[in-house]
Amino acid sequence: MLGDQRGRNEDCSSEVTQMESKSKRTRGGVGARVCAAAAGIVLAGLGAMAQEVAIPDRPDNTNHQQEPFRMIGNIYWVGHTQIGAFLIRTSEGLILMDSTSPEQAHWVKENIEKLGFQMRDIQYILNSHTHEEHMGGIPMFRELTGAKVVMSKQAAEETAVGGRTDFREDGSEQYKPFRADQIIEDKGKLTLGDVTLTAYLTPGHTKGCTTWTMPVEEDGRRYNAVFFCGMATAGIDRAPLLDNPKYPNIVADYQRSFALLRSLPCDVYLYARASTIHMHEKLERLQRGEKPSPFIDPAGCRAYIDQYDQEFNDQLTQQRAAARK
Repeated sequence: MLGDQRGRNEDCSSEVTQMESKSKRTRGGVGARVCAAAAGIVLAGLGAMAQEVAIPDRPDNTNHQQEPFRMIGNIYWVGHTQIGAFLIRTSEGLILMDSTSPEQAHWVKENIEKLGFQMRDIQYILNSHTHEEHMGGIPMFRELTGAKVVMSKQAAEETAVGGRTDFREDGSEQYKPFRADQIIEDKGKLTLGDVTLTAYLTPGHTKGCTTWTMPVEEDGRRYNAVFFCGMATAGIDRAPLLDNPKYPNIVADYQRSFALLRSLPCDVYLYARASTIHMHEKLERLQRGEKPSPFIDPAGCRAYIDQYDQEFNDQLTQQRAAARK
């Protein structure tokens, strides 16, 4: 085990040295301190479950603290045991994808610092979709970092009113309103240093749902990573697909989004919910030294799309049958 640990530290130190040689302009210097911490933390991946916070609506929403770890390439899990947030390391600083909830965002901050990064290294904060448990902590991170918050137009409109326009809800404020700093268009690109992410609008789960893609390298090979926005339906009672006055085009949006997702090259599928991407199972395999990385899972990517496409069509069929009675 110690030999494996030493090897990971050596590989990581080499990686950071190469990164720093490319650029000395990273705010705060994302240095070799990062990987020395990350290599040790990945082996403790399932520890530190000291506190429990439950989020309503789903049986798998109970969260504990989760030790952060490098998933693949320059992508790190800095979220909790269930709700996720991702950190992307670049040659010019860091990108944070989602934040978890306002109540639990401090766990994400702790995890970023455990990896050896500093808040001032974060240049951009991105969002997948505007449900509070995934992005309610964004204002805290913007205040701590001075980073730019980047969202789709629909997502930004929703956060500006605190989720009052969330079609699943009753028009009440769902979280403290905040504004985006930058709007990303469909197929828009965001570049920081040696990393470029592409945004794809995939509405349905929310109106501003945004799926992000980027290339990632692991063991000398290049892969396509996809950060899914989320494609689950909210259920007939909460968000009907037919004759929904709060979202009249929800069916067409879902159908277009599923078609788009099937067209995207996907080797590594990521989503900010651990159970959805089988994170804990894959982490255990990663800790055992499995090669190639268990997070390289194109079959899982296809299965994810198939599962939620089927659930969508089942709900649509059920509603259409009920409407004919």
